[in-house]
Amino acid sequence: MLLLSHWGDVEAFKPPVLAAPVSLAEMMAEEFVPPVNEPAGEAWNEASSLTDQWWYMDRDSDEWKEREWELWDLWLALQSHYDNDNSQYNQRCIENGREQFQHLDPQVIGDIEEFKAQLILRRGKFPVVIRQRVDGVSYEDATNYKKRFNAPDISRYYLSAVQRLKHFREAKGLLDPAFAAQDELENESQSNLKKLSGAWEAIKLMPSPTQRRLAHQKLRKDLGIADKEYKSLMHSLLVEQSDENVRLDSIDAVKRAAAVSKERAVVDRFLMAGAVSIVAAEGGCGKTSLLYAISEAISNGSPLFGQLPTIKGHVVIIEADESWRNSAEKWTRMDYSPNKDNVYTQWAWDPSKLLELEQTIQKHNSVAVLMDSFATLFSGGGESMNDSEIGLYLYTLNQMAARTGTAILVTHHLKKGASRDNRGNLRPITLADLFGSSYIVNGASDVWALWRTDDDGQHFQLRYLKDRSMLVERNFDFQLTGSDESLRFNLHGGSLHELEHRKTVREKLLSILRHSPHQWFTVERLGVELKEASKFSASYSDRAVRREMSQLYVEAAVTGVDRRRINDGKPGRPKFEYAFVR
Repeated sequence: MLLLSHWGDVEAFKPPVLAAPVSLAEMMAEEFVPPVNEPAGEAWNEASSLTDQWWYMDRDSDEWKEREWELWDLWLALQSHYDNDNSQYNQRCIENGREQFQHLDPQVIGDIEEFKAQLILRRGKFPVVIRQRVDGVSYEDATNYKKRFNAPDISRYYLSAVQRLKHFREAKGLLDPAFAAQDELENESQSNLKKLSGAWEAIKLMPSPTQRRLAHQKLRKDLGIADKEYKSLMHSLLVEQSDENVRLDSIDAVKRAAAVSKERAVVDRFLMAGAVSIVAAEGGCGKTSLLYAISEAISNGSPLFGQLPTIKGHVVIIEADESWRNSAEKWTRMDYSPNKDNVYTQWAWDPSKLLELEQTIQKHNSVAVLMDSFATLFSGGGESMNDSEIGLYLYTLNQMAARTGTAILVTHHLKKGASRDNRGNLRPITLADLFGSSYIVNGASDVWALWRTDDDGQHFQLRYLKDRSMLVERNFDFQLTGSDESLRFNLHGGSLHELEHRKTVREKLLSILRHSPHQWFTVERLGVELKEASKFSASYSDRAVRREMSQLYVEAAVTGVDRRRINDGKPGRPKFEYAFVR
């Protein structure tokens, strides 16, 4: 059955979209690529045919009269998918001079189990089942206009389709008492949800962070739940209210959002916009000084460490690990010279000011927020660094970063002695060495670790441990030299040289494809072309070429590279060939 196979999948019912017309001048352009039609969803043709047939059904036939309500249920369910945005319905309203009856909101697709149960009940002509009493009020009183004013909503006296079907199958004429208990539970939870949602909207409008915190405490007491459970509920509410599930509810929607996204590296190969990143280090490694160097580079639009390009913009610094006097002393030793118009600092902060933080970002159009440090800022109010509610703060920061497009970088601590093994020898840092809950690592998009690599404490390694933003490859590292006099780092080695070499190889591969547009190249052929290029005397493995081509394909919006699968009939990993298509 069409509906059961595609229930809830609105994309399967989307109509075909004809390509936009092009002018003769566009067609004559050297790089002209013919536009293509967007195909219909796999269920559209059958749904369109059923819709056409609906209007020609004989409403006077015996079959219609026998199955009228069942057919109407099927029709409405079909339209909730086929005309989900009401565009066809609204067009008919306009054509019939009934513009006032247009629907602006999309149609609601109900629960599939309710739909199936309703069809069975319609086909079997089962009677309606009514509860005799709800909250101590009889159905008779609830339907008596003189007594119904204090009665529960009349809908609560009727069983849902699933409940009715279960009743007729199992209860043998007696109303299952579990239905009444379920109704009371649903009614109470809905009431509490409305209270929680309404209170949250009111709390967000309160001007004072302290006032908001007091309001949260009162709301928690009114609901009669523990503090930990209250935070869990608030987290669920934030997820439920997020508009991402509405805006990004299909593969095409996600791809469209990615295509127009302005997310980019605020600091090349280090800090991604629209994401939350963490830099973790042991005490005394220079986390705070690194943060100030980053803020200086971004505010001026100058390269970090003199080598990593930055996007010039406004920076918010939230400092909790040091006093303003300590920071002023550090600035003097660093010869700290940011663009003062592009830096905003805060010294007294706690999570109740998250709302003000987003307002500050929007006011200044900030490209980066630098926070020092996670433990002081987010567990200073008494939360354990191992508590799951720590994840609530990271979730909120992630949502803020996504909404504003700003890069949020938070410093964090490593476990004590993490950079030494049991024998006291220096060892590399891993994600397991971060202090506190796994929610911290899981909640961040990117994680960097900074640690000393010599006993003198002058050499450091900055390694990319978590790579959700894919700025560079995981375990990519920068080799840094620190100065006790200037409190600054110099970049002198690491994976940077290899990355520059790979970037050159990638540019050469793109050049090969651009030289023969719309011509498809296998990985093997690209390797040969790369070898024959005068600049490259060494040969490159298929794996190396495949890695660079994968990156060019991921960046297709910029590179214009497309790929298609090669069906060679052999088992194993899929193979692809690549072409420049625009």
